[in-house]
Amino acid sequence: MRYLVVQTAFLGDAVLTLPLLSVLRRSGGSNWIGVVASPPGAEFLRKQGVADSVVEYDKRGVDRGLSAYRRLISKIRELEIDVALIPHRSFRSALLPALAGVPVRTGFDKSGGRLFLTDVVKYRSRDHEVERVVALAEPVGLALESGRVPFDVRVPPGEADALGAVLSERGIEAGRALVAISPGSRWPTKRWLPDRFAGVARALSGERGMTAVIVGSDADREIGAAVSASAGSDVVDLTGRLGLGEWVALLDRAELLISNDSAAVHVAAGVGTPVVAIFGPTVEGQGFAPYIDRAVIVGVDLPCRPCGRHGGDRCRLGTHACMTGISESDVFNAANLLLGGPRL
Repeated sequence: MRYLVVQTAFLGDAVLTLPLLSVLRRSGGSNWIGVVASPPGAEFLRKQGVADSVVEYDKRGVDRGLSAYRRLISKIRELEIDVALIPHRSFRSALLPALAGVPVRTGFDKSGGRLFLTDVVKYRSRDHEVERVVALAEPVGLALESGRVPFDVRVPPGEADALGAVLSERGIEAGRALVAISPGSRWPTKRWLPDRFAGVARALSGERGMTAVIVGSDADREIGAAVSASAGSDVVDLTGRLGLGEWVALLDRAELLISNDSAAVHVAAGVGTPVVAIFGPTVEGQGFAPYIDRAVIVGVDLPCRPCGRHGGDRCRLGTHACMTGISESDVFNAANLLLGGPRL
């Protein structure tokens, strides 16, 4: 059987397709599995080695426009897919395998392209996204295990050694206790305040002797620099300086991740690292909390939360109270709860 998974949303969404891809693989060793993903998602999934082919679709960049979409349709048609599983709920994602002639197309009832689906799965808004996505396998006859869905992210071969070299260059040797801090997000309203990240980094350095390593993409360099400048010598800023595989290795190497609601929390959960996740405009009940028992969600109870599925460019009320209301001690205490230390 030849399967195709279509998930062209953000990196975190691609990470959360891993359990579905594992189900497809386990259900038959001879299954051929393809994925269509955005550039960062495609790179991540290639390094995870979970698919036979990963097709990169840069819909906001070089593949923008109708001609590129037609080329993608032709490419999918050439793959002779039997079943398409479509966790991304956009019209364009559902239309793609239909136009490519894929006979079986499974997606959610909330999909913007529901009319192009042959099998529809109820989108259970109270479930975790991992569980929602895996449920797409049921209509095509794939057996699912009862209980918690296995969710594993692996460190790509050689990346732990590459990370070790990067850390050594900055005076961090093997055995040093690290806390990873991920202060960025695609959405500005999801970003906690840089000076408060810095305050938590200083506290963990002083109270526990941990070195904070700031991580993120090139787009997060400015906020990473702001955290670093505020924290002083207590942090090492690697924002935009790690390859994707090294980033995964760093999240695996760390004893704890402190992060906004972003892809980092899902990768950390997948490698088994405890997570303090700071949720502002989004809430745990939307299904995107870290999928790991050793996690603490920090947020404030406000009637305006959640204000959307993803957050936004600015607070609609002009207060950003969902983030300004979270104190350094709130996050530090959550970190110590996971690390087994005292609270402030």
